[in-house]
Amino acid sequence: MTTSLSPSPATSETPRGATSVPPAGRPVESRDPATGEVWKSYAAATPDEVAAAIARARAALPAWAAAPLGTRVRLLRRFHEVLYRRRHDVAAVLTRENGKSAAEAFSTEIATTLDFARYYAARAPRFLRPSWRMGLSLAMKRKRVRILHEPYGVIAIVAPWNYPFMLAAAEALPALATGNVVLMKPSEFTPSTGALLGELFAEAGAPAGVVTVLQGDGAVGAALTRGDVDKVFFTGSVATGRKVALACAERLIPCSLELGGSDAAIVLADANVAHAARGVAWGRFSNAGQTCVAPKRVFVEAPVYDAFVAELGKVVGALRVGPGSSPDTDVTAVIRPSSVATLTAQRDDALARGARVVATAAAPTTGGSYFAPTVLADVPADARVLVEETFGPLLPVVKVRDADDAVARANASDFGLSGSIWSGDTSRAAALAARIETGSVTINDAIVAPGMVEVPHGGVKTSGVGRSHGMEGLAECVRTKAVVADQFSAWRQAWWYGYSASHAAGLDAYVRLAHSPSVVERVLAIPAFLRILFAPKRPL
Repeated sequence: MTTSLSPSPATSETPRGATSVPPAGRPVESRDPATGEVWKSYAAATPDEVAAAIARARAALPAWAAAPLGTRVRLLRRFHEVLYRRRHDVAAVLTRENGKSAAEAFSTEIATTLDFARYYAARAPRFLRPSWRMGLSLAMKRKRVRILHEPYGVIAIVAPWNYPFMLAAAEALPALATGNVVLMKPSEFTPSTGALLGELFAEAGAPAGVVTVLQGDGAVGAALTRGDVDKVFFTGSVATGRKVALACAERLIPCSLELGGSDAAIVLADANVAHAARGVAWGRFSNAGQTCVAPKRVFVEAPVYDAFVAELGKVVGALRVGPGSSPDTDVTAVIRPSSVATLTAQRDDALARGARVVATAAAPTTGGSYFAPTVLADVPADARVLVEETFGPLLPVVKVRDADDAVARANASDFGLSGSIWSGDTSRAAALAARIETGSVTINDAIVAPGMVEVPHGGVKTSGVGRSHGMEGLAECVRTKAVVADQFSAWRQAWWYGYSASHAAGLDAYVRLAHSPSVVERVLAIPAFLRILFAPKRPL
């Protein structure tokens, strides 16, 4: 069964660039972004409760790590079955708590999580199978090397609120498959989603202590990160990520950090402008613009700039903004009113610096946390909207001279999570992608890479360290151990004690035999090399 405590262990995660975190010890609230209604609350775990949860997880670890791989894989398969059966329950909670539309709940959260469960159930056995290697160098040909993958142990997952189900599951599933036990802290803004995820693992048959959900705020997260865990996965703000990294460094444990981005979309002159405009609009404004890998800065080559802005304006002007519960809604409310305040400040800063609004969509002005989808043009390079991460439906479009100018501007950011290139020449786009300083680049689409289960996800620069998803996601959950065995148990090694002038000469002969560029020199070294192998050594 899955243990669920009313508090959560994980470092608090401030919504990217915006929303304040509840004071330590205050209950966390499940609030409907479309109405502001608080419909459920959870008490924050005390430090003692966090420590007790970690202790229970550690007690459950030996049995789970030693369980047959088939047992762990069956848990993932049963989770897949349970999630499929209860997909409408999950979608309803995501709409009520996160504000997502049903379409986005099913496509980006539920379908993708089902993909992850199936993928890791199929791939974990192959990944975890021990591999054998022979010694490579001439001196080590007697050795046989076995490579093992062992679980870290107790893994803490601090989940975000923007994709609270999929991103938490995408880290929990490979951790469980590789023999770890998991402590999950949902974001303080989406506690009910985290509780439901834990409930599904329990229904799938997770043993007691193997999956624990801890509700809470930043104080709970800090207690978890500083507790007796073996690795931390954190998704959230750069500021909090640095605190997590420092806490892990103090204990010399690893962490994997996904800290957001300010992803660039580059639209080249040979792109299908209408297609690019539709794709960029969907990538930027889906999930109310609250996507880590969304196009947040658009750089368009001068020859197609006006045409692109016009097409983008048509798409954005037609967007329908409203509650996620409405099947006709395209763009929903943002997570909290404070996010609206931050987006407003970023927009107004750009306008004060000379930018102009070229497109916007009508949005409700009362009842929820709504920000009208907005496109800005003529944005100067020092505007906040280009320097900071904008976590909501606000998009600056910038004219550039050419592709080189676009790449330079894309790289002129402290972030490096993902990006996109829009072009009719995919070979040219791929060459440009190699020059962009990010963890991934998508060509002629946007934001899909983290939803492809086989694609490693993570960033560079202040966007974080480590990778999740794909086979790299499994590798993040294990320690690699090498076992080196000599196949001749009674045959002494040539380099053991008994040093002498002849011994040193024999070792030099080995170096000549193994590494000389001259075939003749290698052949002439063979007699001295054989003597060091078989001649008696100086007695010790």
